[in-house]
Amino acid sequence: MSENDKITYMKPFQIHFSDKQLADLHARLAQTRFPVPTANNNWELGTDLEYLTELLDYWRTQYNWKAIEEKLNQYPQFSCEINGCTIHFFHIRSKKAGATPLLLTHGWPDSFLRYVKLFPLLTDYDLIVPSLPGFAFSTLPQKGFINNAEIADLWHILMTEKLGYTSYIASGGDMGRGVTCYLAANYPSEVKGLHLTDVGFARELVNAPDANLSPAELDYKRKALEWLAKEGAYIKIHSTKPTTLGYALSDSPVAMAAWLIEKYHAWSDWALFSKDDLCDCLTLYWLTNTASTSIRVYHGNTFTLSALGKITIPTAITAFACDVLPVPRSWIEKNYSVVLYEEVPHGGHFTALEQPEVFADNIRKFTAILSK
Repeated sequence: MSENDKITYMKPFQIHFSDKQLADLHARLAQTRFPVPTANNNWELGTDLEYLTELLDYWRTQYNWKAIEEKLNQYPQFSCEINGCTIHFFHIRSKKAGATPLLLTHGWPDSFLRYVKLFPLLTDYDLIVPSLPGFAFSTLPQKGFINNAEIADLWHILMTEKLGYTSYIASGGDMGRGVTCYLAANYPSEVKGLHLTDVGFARELVNAPDANLSPAELDYKRKALEWLAKEGAYIKIHSTKPTTLGYALSDSPVAMAAWLIEKYHAWSDWALFSKDDLCDCLTLYWLTNTASTSIRVYHGNTFTLSALGKITIPTAITAFACDVLPVPRSWIEKNYSVVLYEEVPHGGHFTALEQPEVFADNIRKFTAILSK
């Protein structure tokens, strides 16, 4: 397939929302009815009312979406059809001849915005940053949900058939971690390296008898069960009744903000976020009306996801100190072909959004190892 033939399969894409859409958002925010203040409103039982009120006021009166829209549109974006889904993606080619293709996959409740701070830092790579189906400008298949393995198949078609790469490095976190692992397991000839910022929930450890676990693994099991009891309700809701929750997320920017920001606070090195970082996220979800569709992947992963095959390709792990439920290194090294393991003292689940320079440096270290 020639370069011109490939281009015919892809449409150039620009982000644009109207002043009318932004005015509607501001009007909805101005009409907010908050709950009656109660005791214990300090994040322990959900999103803190005082903080949310402050953030919403900033979102309505000071935040400038047009600035981030203009910034994003400086980078090449496209959309294409793959297996019944419209897929939006950034494809930022390096000026360096023979640059390594780097596929970056985000999770929930973030978006491609997780990686935007990397764009000027990783200019030696061809960067491919898609929006997961149901997120931002990418659509779900007709059945209304999808799982990580199916997304991995979409991504591989994007990389090889649409963009013409014969090999690439894949990186991901959160849901993107799962997608990236299925890519590595199912396409080991083309995926030359696997870069992860988490390894997800180690169900094997949680389900194992205590007597079979090391002290570190037993500690993880205890913390994981406690986390599921206190923090895991959203997983059940997303998996079983996403439609019901979706009405609130689609109709009220405040409901949506409270639902998403709680996770940003709980899963991150919170001090590293600016209000603009958070409002970028909220505005993209609101204007695309994808807060409801983004959670459908949980249903797909809970009820339709096949078992993950063994991953044998070289793997790099960047472990951020404030991430959710860090898995013991010993277990990770038993289950992945780890060639680089780096612990980072600051930063959390949203990785490149919180610590872009550290993330970029780790990618370079990993690529150097792969090239030896």
